[in-house]
Amino acid sequence: MEIRPDIFKGAYRLVTESAKLEQGEDVLIVTDTASTKYAEAIMAAALSITKHVDIMVMPLYGRLHGQNPSDAVAKAMKTVDVVFMPTVWSMSHCTARRDASRLGVRCYTIPSADDELFARTMVDTPYGDLKEVVMTVNQMLSEAKEAEVTTKAGTELWFNLEGRYNIDLEHGWLHKGLEEYADNFSAPPCVEANIAPIEGTTQGKIVVDAAHSAVGAVSDPIYLTVENGRIVNVDGGKEAAALQMRLDEVQDDDIYQVAELGIGLNPKARLRGQFIEDESIFGTGHVGHGNNESTMGGTITCNGHFDNIFWYPTIKLDGKNIFEEGRIVSNDLPKMSGYYVK
Repeated sequence: MEIRPDIFKGAYRLVTESAKLEQGEDVLIVTDTASTKYAEAIMAAALSITKHVDIMVMPLYGRLHGQNPSDAVAKAMKTVDVVFMPTVWSMSHCTARRDASRLGVRCYTIPSADDELFARTMVDTPYGDLKEVVMTVNQMLSEAKEAEVTTKAGTELWFNLEGRYNIDLEHGWLHKGLEEYADNFSAPPCVEANIAPIEGTTQGKIVVDAAHSAVGAVSDPIYLTVENGRIVNVDGGKEAAALQMRLDEVQDDDIYQVAELGIGLNPKARLRGQFIEDESIFGTGHVGHGNNESTMGGTITCNGHFDNIFWYPTIKLDGKNIFEEGRIVSNDLPKMSGYYVK
């Protein structure tokens, strides 16, 4: 007898806790041909609250993270109260999601959707307990003029943050009418703090030794050189070659622009090659490249967004350590431990 994971538990928590769906609300579920069972689980959970639930299915192939759906899907997303997006390729950074959010639609993207994400991660993540730490790190990033990120593996980066502030509270909840969720966007079970550095200013090198959102978990580190806010060189083994292929597929030179400094803060996340969980791991950092106008208040409108994820960053804001080798050391933050950081 085949034993199947209970994906409905995650779908039910997504609908009832993350979204706090209300009776009578109109719901649209946008999915792809590889993720329909998660869309159906969300539909079943949503129908226990409201009868107005529909599903739209996109083709899987030919898509990349952050690319726009068809005009028909984009238009439909603007006409409802809530949109759930369980997909393989992320819709978080596409302009269709941004436009729906700005019209007041509560948007929940669930990229890298798989059984474990719905049966374990979505169920176990303590969203409420993590809200304060995410808000505090976001505030620290917003108040800083510069950031330095290093790892023992060789990452060395400098970011200009002056004048930038975080606009995205990413801890798995997005509740109607609350000021802190005014951006109308969430990506449960991702829990992270992030900010868009000033475009054209980031300098240094990135050693991707955990995962990359475009290629999955890495066994051979990817080495990226950053000059004046752009990735100018991609080196390494098979994963670096796969990344270069994905970059070429975007056919937009702005995909090389550094767009984000992110810090994983989910103590229940595990490295699995599913990027929405990988980038959330407490004990990792990530640098996004490509679009940042849609979610982080930057100026890059590229039709794509990728994330470079690395282990155990030491992070300085204005010369003061807030993280050392993945651990929180700032007295302004609560102490945390997780699966990888003890």
